[in-house]
Amino acid sequence: MPRIVNHDERRREICDVLLDIVAEVGIAGATIRAVADRSGWSTGVIGHYFRDRRDLLLGGMRRAGEIGAEYATGVLSTMGGLQAVELLLENLIPIDRRRLALNRIFLFFYAEALRDDVIRREIEGYLLDWRKAVARAIHRAQDSGDLPKDLDPKQVAQDLVGMVDGLSIHAMFDPQIMARMAERPHARFWIARLRAGAASAASSSAVPAKLSAGAARA
Repeated sequence: MPRIVNHDERRREICDVLLDIVAEVGIAGATIRAVADRSGWSTGVIGHYFRDRRDLLLGGMRRAGEIGAEYATGVLSTMGGLQAVELLLENLIPIDRRRLALNRIFLFFYAEALRDDVIRREIEGYLLDWRKAVARAIHRAQDSGDLPKDLDPKQVAQDLVGMVDGLSIHAMFDPQIMARMAERPHARFWIARLRAGAASAASSSAVPAKLSAGAARA
Protein backbone atom coordinates (compact mmCIF):
# COMPACT_ATOMS: atom_id res chain seq x y z
CA MET A 1 0.00 0.00 0.00
CA PRO A 2 1.53 3.39 -0.98
CA ARG A 3 2.51 5.71 1.81
CA ILE A 4 0.18 8.68 2.29
CA VAL A 5 2.17 11.92 2.24
CA ASN A 6 0.97 15.05 4.01
CA HIS A 7 2.19 17.56 1.44
CA ASP A 8 1.49 20.62 3.59
CA GLU A 9 3.52 19.13 6.42
CA ARG A 10 6.38 18.22 4.11
CA ARG A 11 6.41 21.74 2.67
CA ARG A 12 6.66 23.14 6.20
CA GLU A 13 9.48 20.72 7.05
CA ILE A 14 11.43 21.77 3.96
CA CYS A 15 10.98 25.43 4.88
CA ASP A 16 12.05 24.76 8.47
CA VAL A 17 15.28 23.20 7.17
CA LEU A 18 15.77 26.24 4.96
CA LEU A 19 15.35 28.59 7.92
CA ASP A 20 17.90 26.56 9.93
CA ILE A 21 20.41 27.05 7.11
CA VAL A 22 19.60 30.77 6.86
CA ALA A 23 20.29 31.13 10.59
CA GLU A 24 23.64 29.36 10.27
CA VAL A 25 25.13 30.70 7.03
CA GLY A 26 22.75 33.36 5.72
CA ILE A 27 20.71 33.63 2.54
CA ALA A 28 23.65 32.97 0.21
CA GLY A 29 24.10 29.45 1.57
CA ALA A 30 20.39 28.62 1.44
CA THR A 31 20.35 26.66 -1.83
CA ILE A 32 18.18 23.78 -3.00
CA ARG A 33 21.22 21.48 -2.78
CA ALA A 34 21.96 22.59 0.79
CA VAL A 35 18.36 21.97 1.83
CA ALA A 36 18.43 18.56 0.12
CA ASP A 37 21.65 17.57 1.87
CA ARG A 38 20.37 18.70 5.27
CA SER A 39 16.86 17.27 4.97
CA GLY A 40 17.69 13.95 3.36
CA TRP A 41 15.25 14.54 0.53
CA SER A 42 16.43 14.68 -3.07
CA THR A 43 16.51 17.87 -5.09
CA GLY A 44 13.74 16.28 -7.17
CA VAL A 45 11.48 15.99 -4.14
CA ILE A 46 12.15 19.60 -3.19
CA GLY A 47 11.52 20.62 -6.81
CA HIS A 48 8.07 19.05 -6.53
CA TYR A 49 7.17 21.72 -3.96
CA PHE A 50 9.24 24.69 -5.11
CA ARG A 51 9.93 25.69 -8.72
CA ASP A 52 13.36 27.19 -8.10
CA ARG A 53 15.56 28.70 -5.39
CA ARG A 54 13.62 31.99 -5.29
CA ASP A 55 10.37 30.08 -4.83
CA LEU A 56 12.01 28.11 -2.01
CA LEU A 57 13.12 31.30 -0.30
CA LEU A 58 9.64 32.74 -0.70
CA GLY A 59 8.29 29.61 0.94
CA GLY A 60 10.75 30.24 3.77
CA MET A 61 9.46 33.78 4.22
CA ARG A 62 5.87 32.54 4.33
CA ARG A 63 6.85 29.91 6.87
CA ALA A 64 8.55 32.64 8.93
CA GLY A 65 5.31 34.63 8.85
CA GLU A 66 3.40 31.52 9.93
CA ILE A 67 5.78 30.95 12.83
CA GLY A 68 5.36 34.56 13.94
CA ALA A 69 1.57 34.31 13.78
CA GLU A 70 1.54 31.07 15.77
CA TYR A 71 3.74 32.66 18.42
CA ALA A 72 1.51 35.76 18.67
CA THR A 73 -1.60 33.61 19.02
CA GLY A 74 0.04 31.62 21.79
CA VAL A 75 1.11 34.74 23.69
CA LEU A 76 -2.29 36.44 23.43
CA SER A 77 -4.13 33.30 24.51
CA THR A 78 -2.00 32.61 27.58
CA MET A 79 -0.61 35.93 28.82
CA GLY A 80 -1.77 39.44 29.53
CA GLY A 81 -0.56 42.80 30.71
CA LEU A 82 2.89 44.11 29.98
CA GLN A 83 4.42 40.64 29.69
CA ALA A 84 2.41 39.99 26.51
CA VAL A 85 3.47 43.34 25.05
CA GLU A 86 7.13 42.59 25.78
CA LEU A 87 7.07 39.09 24.31
CA LEU A 88 5.29 40.19 21.14
CA LEU A 89 7.78 43.00 20.58
CA GLU A 90 10.81 40.81 21.27
CA ASN A 91 9.61 37.96 19.06
CA LEU A 92 11.72 39.17 16.11
CA ILE A 93 14.73 40.61 17.92
CA PRO A 94 17.57 38.51 16.39
CA ILE A 95 19.27 37.22 19.53
CA ASP A 96 18.85 33.48 18.92
CA ARG A 97 18.87 31.13 15.92
CA ARG A 98 15.14 31.17 15.30
CA ARG A 99 14.77 34.93 15.40
CA LEU A 100 17.96 35.47 13.41
CA ALA A 101 16.58 33.29 10.61
CA LEU A 102 13.26 35.15 10.58
CA ASN A 103 15.01 38.51 10.41
CA ARG A 104 17.41 37.48 7.67
CA ILE A 105 14.75 36.11 5.36
CA PHE A 106 12.42 39.05 5.90
CA LEU A 107 15.26 41.50 5.28
CA PHE A 108 16.02 39.74 1.98
CA PHE A 109 12.41 40.11 0.88
CA TYR A 110 12.15 43.70 2.12
CA ALA A 111 14.51 44.53 -0.74
CA GLU A 112 12.59 42.28 -3.15
CA ALA A 113 9.33 44.00 -2.19
CA LEU A 114 10.58 47.28 -3.65
CA ARG A 115 10.14 45.83 -7.12
CA ASP A 116 7.52 43.11 -6.58
CA ASP A 117 4.00 44.21 -5.59
CA VAL A 118 2.91 40.69 -4.65
CA ILE A 119 5.72 40.33 -2.11
CA ARG A 120 5.17 43.89 -0.90
CA ARG A 121 1.52 43.14 -0.12
CA GLU A 122 2.49 39.96 1.72
CA ILE A 123 5.03 41.77 3.87
CA GLU A 124 2.53 44.56 4.53
CA GLY A 125 0.16 41.89 5.79
CA TYR A 126 2.75 40.35 8.12
CA LEU A 127 3.67 43.73 9.58
CA LEU A 128 0.01 44.70 9.99
CA ASP A 129 -0.71 41.46 11.85
CA TRP A 130 2.27 42.12 14.14
CA ARG A 131 1.04 45.65 14.92
CA LYS A 132 -2.49 44.39 15.55
CA ALA A 133 -1.25 41.75 18.00
CA VAL A 134 0.81 44.34 19.91
CA ALA A 135 -2.14 46.77 19.92
CA ARG A 136 -4.39 44.07 21.42
CA ALA A 137 -1.82 43.40 24.14
CA ILE A 138 -1.50 47.14 24.87
CA HIS A 139 -5.29 47.45 25.13
CA ARG A 140 -5.36 44.57 27.62
CA ALA A 141 -2.54 46.18 29.61
CA GLN A 142 -4.65 49.35 29.78
CA ASP A 143 -7.64 47.35 31.02
CA SER A 144 -5.51 45.82 33.77
CA GLY A 145 -4.12 49.22 34.79
CA ASP A 146 -0.56 48.52 33.61
CA LEU A 147 -0.64 51.29 31.00
CA PRO A 148 -2.46 54.66 30.95
CA LYS A 149 -5.92 54.70 29.38
CA ASP A 150 -5.21 57.82 27.31
CA LEU A 151 -2.67 56.03 25.08
CA ASP A 152 -3.80 55.10 21.58
CA PRO A 153 -3.00 51.35 21.33
CA LYS A 154 -2.88 51.39 17.53
CA GLN A 155 -0.48 54.33 17.36
CA VAL A 156 1.74 53.10 20.19
CA ALA A 157 1.91 49.64 18.58
CA GLN A 158 2.94 51.21 15.28
CA ASP A 159 5.71 53.20 16.96
CA LEU A 160 7.02 50.30 19.06
CA VAL A 161 6.98 47.75 16.22
CA GLY A 162 8.76 50.28 13.99
CA MET A 163 11.49 50.77 16.60
CA VAL A 164 11.93 47.04 17.15
CA ASP A 165 12.03 46.26 13.44
CA GLY A 166 14.48 49.06 12.69
CA LEU A 167 16.80 48.26 15.58
CA SER A 168 16.75 44.56 14.67
CA ILE A 169 17.91 45.41 11.16
CA HIS A 170 20.71 47.59 12.55
CA ALA A 171 21.74 44.77 14.90
CA MET A 172 22.34 42.44 11.97
CA PHE A 173 24.92 44.90 10.63
CA ASP A 174 26.45 46.05 13.92
CA PRO A 175 27.76 43.43 16.41
CA GLN A 176 27.79 45.99 19.22
CA ILE A 177 24.08 46.66 18.86
CA MET A 178 23.45 42.92 18.69
CA ALA A 179 25.41 42.42 21.92
CA ARG A 180 23.48 45.16 23.72
CA MET A 181 20.16 43.69 22.59
CA ALA A 182 21.20 40.29 23.94
CA GLU A 183 22.24 41.78 27.30
CA ARG A 184 19.01 43.55 28.18
CA PRO A 185 15.32 43.28 27.19
CA HIS A 186 14.88 46.40 25.09
CA ALA A 187 11.11 46.07 24.88
CA ARG A 188 10.88 46.29 28.67
CA PHE A 189 13.02 49.44 28.59
CA TRP A 190 10.80 51.10 25.95
CA ILE A 191 7.62 50.20 27.79
CA ALA A 192 9.04 51.57 31.04
CA ARG A 193 9.86 54.82 29.24
CA LEU A 194 6.35 54.88 27.84
CA ARG A 195 4.85 54.52 31.31
CA ALA A 196 7.23 57.09 32.77
CA GLY A 197 6.44 59.55 29.98
CA ALA A 198 2.73 59.19 30.53
CA ALA A 199 3.15 59.67 34.29
CA SER A 200 5.34 62.73 33.70
CA ALA A 201 2.78 64.23 31.32
CA ALA A 202 0.03 63.69 33.86
CA SER A 203 2.13 65.30 36.58
CA SER A 204 2.95 68.29 34.36
CA SER A 205 -0.68 68.85 33.48
CA ALA A 206 -1.56 68.89 37.17
CA VAL A 207 0.88 71.73 37.96
CA PRO A 208 -1.00 74.54 36.15
CA ALA A 209 -4.19 73.46 37.85
CA LYS A 210 -2.54 73.75 41.28
CA LEU A 211 -1.07 77.14 40.36
CA SER A 212 -4.42 78.37 39.16
CA ALA A 213 -6.07 77.22 42.38
CA GLY A 214 -3.39 79.02 44.37
CA ALA A 215 -3.84 82.19 42.36
CA ALA A 216 -7.57 82.07 42.89
CA ARG A 217 -7.12 81.83 46.65
CA ALA A 218 -4.69 84.76 46.57
